[in-house]
Amino acid sequence: MRKIYLLASFLTASMTIFTGCAQLKSFKKPIGPLETFVPQNLDAEFQDVEYVPKIKSFVIILDASASMEDAFAGAVNNGHPKFTVAKDILTRMNNTLPEIDINSALVTFGHGFFKPLDRTFIVYELTKHSRDLFENELNGITIPEGSSPAGNAIKDATNLLLTSGGQNAVILVSDGEQLIGSPLEKAQDLKEMYGDRVCLYTIFVGNTAEGEKALRELAREVQCGFSVTADEIASSDNMADFVRKVFLTAIPKQVSDSDGDGVYDKDDECPDTPKGAIVDSRGCWVVKGVTFDYKKWDIKEEFDSNLSNIVDVLQKNPDMHIRIEGHTDNIGSMEYNIDLSQKRAQAVKNYLVGKGIHESRVSTVGFGYKKPIAPNDTEEGRSLNRRAEIVPIK
Repeated sequence: MRKIYLLASFLTASMTIFTGCAQLKSFKKPIGPLETFVPQNLDAEFQDVEYVPKIKSFVIILDASASMEDAFAGAVNNGHPKFTVAKDILTRMNNTLPEIDINSALVTFGHGFFKPLDRTFIVYELTKHSRDLFENELNGITIPEGSSPAGNAIKDATNLLLTSGGQNAVILVSDGEQLIGSPLEKAQDLKEMYGDRVCLYTIFVGNTAEGEKALRELAREVQCGFSVTADEIASSDNMADFVRKVFLTAIPKQVSDSDGDGVYDKDDECPDTPKGAIVDSRGCWVVKGVTFDYKKWDIKEEFDSNLSNIVDVLQKNPDMHIRIEGHTDNIGSMEYNIDLSQKRAQAVKNYLVGKGIHESRVSTVGFGYKKPIAPNDTEEGRSLNRRAEIVPIK
């Protein structure tokens, strides 16, 4: 009877302790929100190069052991639990990684004192990676508890990559504290099985020099990959650099200039200009070098050689029709400038007709100061806006 009484007393005391701990956790001082992170856009349309996958697959190993619940003493998200910081770093990585054809898997270790000390958990096996998949699974991982069988998690990653060919990566995110499961030995096994086809990268989210050293040694053991700290890759630029080094290969982007005017299609505001036409930096066919004096529309003889380009293009393309668009600066009323711009367009037409171009092939329009190409607050800008442009009519 006494044993039963003592056991009951022990259980009651234990429950009181655990309840007290839970209450202490619930009354922790509130922490501010996580830092805002704006990822660099590495998608091809926003880059001067095109990124293709360097690797076929990658496995993320996330430390979910009890020590990861301690406050992080680093610069990024200081004071938040290390586990929260680790998940945030992985979210930053995930949002920076462009949508490419690559496979991923997610493994954790830790998860509670009342579970086996060597417990790991494969959150999801190797499958086609997507930002939404990774984010949803990462957010669903339970609070950190238990021991740190990092070696067993590396073994899980080794087995998961058996179905993946080509180059691959394993990324371990941890505080490096009290790692068990012979992680160095398992890293050696990873190296022995895959050689240079698998690189190991470690991200240190911890507070101790010993933990950082442990992660560096793991990366060094595989002889392919490197170790970084959360602070070192937290910024937008540094995270983009990390993603490029681990996941991507840059190749020159195939640029095209469909109309052959010397301005790439992505920058060409006036596509389909005829061959031989002289264009400006926007790719628009202009009366090159011809500007008009203030309140004037006459064409000076010094511009004859510039206008000859238009005559030459029209003679080589006898079926082409064009529209001449006149423009002004913003001095004066719109009504006045519409009339002035029309006179400038007509002056160019008269020149072309005088050189033998049939007037039926040339129409004119004046826009006044509706379409400036430079600021009108300087004389230089106003001079650029006093112009005429040529638009082919199909």
